[in-house]
Amino acid sequence: MLFFLINIIYWTALPVGWKNEEEKASIIVRKGESLSNVAGKLKGKGLGFNRTIFLEYSKILGFDKRIHVGKYEFQKGNTLYQILSKLRKGKVTPIDVTIPEGLNFKQIAGILQNRCGTDSSLFVAAVTDKGFIKEINILAENLEGYLYPNTYKLYWGIEPYDVAQIMVDHLKGILVDTLKQKAGELGFSVHQVIILASLIESEARKPEERTTISAVYHNRLKKGMLLQCDPTVIYALPDLDRPLLLKDLEIDSPYNTYIYPGLPPGPINNPGKKSILAALYPANVNFLYFVAKGDGSHVFSSTLEEHNRAIRRIKNQNSYESRDRSG
Repeated sequence: MLFFLINIIYWTALPVGWKNEEEKASIIVRKGESLSNVAGKLKGKGLGFNRTIFLEYSKILGFDKRIHVGKYEFQKGNTLYQILSKLRKGKVTPIDVTIPEGLNFKQIAGILQNRCGTDSSLFVAAVTDKGFIKEINILAENLEGYLYPNTYKLYWGIEPYDVAQIMVDHLKGILVDTLKQKAGELGFSVHQVIILASLIESEARKPEERTTISAVYHNRLKKGMLLQCDPTVIYALPDLDRPLLLKDLEIDSPYNTYIYPGLPPGPINNPGKKSILAALYPANVNFLYFVAKGDGSHVFSSTLEEHNRAIRRIKNQNSYESRDRSG
């Protein structure tokens, strides 16, 4: 028995074999996964060691019952003891997860499931949990608009409520008192600013147009005009898998800004800081209309007549370019 223990200690103190082309190798340990499976993953990454010694040594030290879920990174030269110690202590490697601007919470849920194993349905349940929303002092029906887009360092298997809290806290850090004061000066609540910012985020393909698009919406709100924002209708039709049609603009939804005045009841995506600032600081222009040119930019107009001319001009231009390509 003593010889057996000495033999195990000897082999676990040596660097494991390394057939991986990279200097580092990583594995993901999932909830409920056995140590035998973990050993198989390590071998699959090109790490060479005696599987029996790996499992027996783990049992002797009690490591086999204390493996934490997460992503683990190992490097060339690690001993078997170092590998097992890292697994036991839960020294997981953070994962960079990028949440782009303008996604809705269901799209974010998909990214989280793909990048760090967070169950997408549980994340959706978390961000629509009214008790949780009240607990974190957000005055909204759900957390749409409050999941701040950014690159986060998260961990594999992070709980849905935890990641939602992280994103909301980041947004709260952006919404400093001066911005809240500016919202009040405009006659807006913070929630209304987030709603408007989400509309701007959905329409602006060119960063330099954000404040001009914001001005159009501010001007229309002041005049009591319908906002007529296509993305709000698309948000009301979550299963839409085709371009928007005229008949869609008649859908009876509070998010349909073609038939309901003012802002929609909630944000339609999760806007970034630049769109939030644009909502608070619109350009000083008198535009009331804009139409997409097809290249990501827009033509802005102050009157309906100018707007209709711009639409005709763009249609004619697109028709000419289409004929030119086909010829």
